[in-house]
Amino acid sequence: MNVLIDTDVDFDDYMAMLYLLLHPEVNVVGISVTGTGDAHLSHGLHNVSNMLSLTGKAADLHIPVVKGFNAPMRYSNTFPGEEREAADNHYDTPFPHQNMHRDYIDAIPFLEEYILSASEPVSLLCIGGGTTWGRFLEYAKDKPSLSKALKDKISQIIMMGGNLTSEFVEPGAEGNIQPTLSEPPCYSNKVAEWNIFVDPLGAQTIIESDLNLTLVALNATQQVPITQTFVDELNQIENNSARFLTQVLNSQSIKKGIGKYLDFWDPLAASVITNPQLIQTQSFRIRVEQTLNEENDTSGQILVDHNNGSSVNIALSADADATYCNYLNTINSDTVTK
Repeated sequence: MNVLIDTDVDFDDYMAMLYLLLHPEVNVVGISVTGTGDAHLSHGLHNVSNMLSLTGKAADLHIPVVKGFNAPMRYSNTFPGEEREAADNHYDTPFPHQNMHRDYIDAIPFLEEYILSASEPVSLLCIGGGTTWGRFLEYAKDKPSLSKALKDKISQIIMMGGNLTSEFVEPGAEGNIQPTLSEPPCYSNKVAEWNIFVDPLGAQTIIESDLNLTLVALNATQQVPITQTFVDELNQIENNSARFLTQVLNSQSIKKGIGKYLDFWDPLAASVITNPQLIQTQSFRIRVEQTLNEENDTSGQILVDHNNGSSVNIALSADADATYCNYLNTINSDTVTK
């Protein structure tokens, strides 16, 4: 299975990317890095490139790592400075080697060439917000051959993002902006999820693209918390990827959220690429709230809109035990260099 990844290189992005890189049925054909999420673009590019050394597979060092954008399509909703600094510094966790195969071409020409020339379908994992693919889909609108190739070649988009509140489903899921911020929170938004919040227009562009999209929403991910038990089990795996992930999860900025407010956000989405049965989905017609109100902000909220929304599958629940087991077994793959 060929997979493209778009990432903002947060701690859980490493969990997701290494899962796919180590999965025996997955061929990661390219990784685009956005600078509008957790890590800044230049740092994110270097960090992803060096992360490829963790698997011990020489071919992985040559996976294209391509340059996304430094600004979202709308607004400038950014992660707090201390969070971005931690991500830039890869959570003070060293990589075993520096990847010297660095050639960071721009994302749009890379994606255009790949989609137009692909001989097989490809799955897309979006775990860095909507900026890269929102801009690429906007670019493709004036190119009929590229638009057709996208519909023919993109078999599915699995996007970690969004949440449906109790206004639309029971049980609902509130946003995760404020729970992850220091007191007092710098944003008033209580209803959006970070990946949608950082670029509401980018997310909306993906949602209305008419491609086969599944949102792995907070409704599902909150059922799979990152627990200390999971971290302890990961720590028992003796390979470079597991050691790196364990050290990241034990870093100062991440450890405080274990068992409290950190969930299996991006790794659940990655797991759905290979094991869709881990989640239960329901189809809704949705759109993303675009209006910014700095007193009582709801920008980035997922709204069910039967008249103006686009049809999307949304994950509302997940099997936690099966997710943990599948993830740990994959990271502990015998194909990994110890």
